[in-house]
Amino acid sequence: MKGWFASLGVAACLLGPNAAQAVENALQKLSDPGLHCGSEPSFDLFNGVMNALSEPQSTAAELTLRREDRTLELLIHFKKGESEIPPDCLPKLHALNDATKTGKSGPILIRSSTRAEGSTELDLALASQRLDALQNYLRDNRLARRAFVLELHPETSSPLFGEAIALPNVVEVYSSPAN
Repeated sequence: MKGWFASLGVAACLLGPNAAQAVENALQKLSDPGLHCGSEPSFDLFNGVMNALSEPQSTAAELTLRREDRTLELLIHFKKGESEIPPDCLPKLHALNDATKTGKSGPILIRSSTRAEGSTELDLALASQRLDALQNYLRDNRLARRAFVLELHPETSSPLFGEAIALPNVVEVYSSPAN
């Protein structure tokens, strides 16, 4: 992981100081092991950054770990074809659940998509099963249904790279500002 991080640092420096800082901030957070749980991540961050920056209208400032006013809190890496929540994700989900119930965080956004070698219908079915597993966990832990938002997407995309790189077996979990 350190090798690609150093390569990205060099590439970011070539972009200029503000762009370099935006890329470095995003990559630093994304490389934080506390952000990830489940199976080992299998994506190429260097190619993702280069692809994102090569899009004509893209700027390094757009490389963020946010969706609207929500902040990325957790990337749940599922094993290919599975929908069971990885056990090492449960403590992090519990902490987000507690923060939402106590008003320290607004509604949780859970975004699921997948891309397998199968059909779009099968991909959506698996992404939906993953959302169902997370919804059941939160409801079993007494989080009101209005305190979380579920999004099912037919296309994969990363919170960092937009459409430039796909994360095929990841569910993104975002927190909202407290009201």
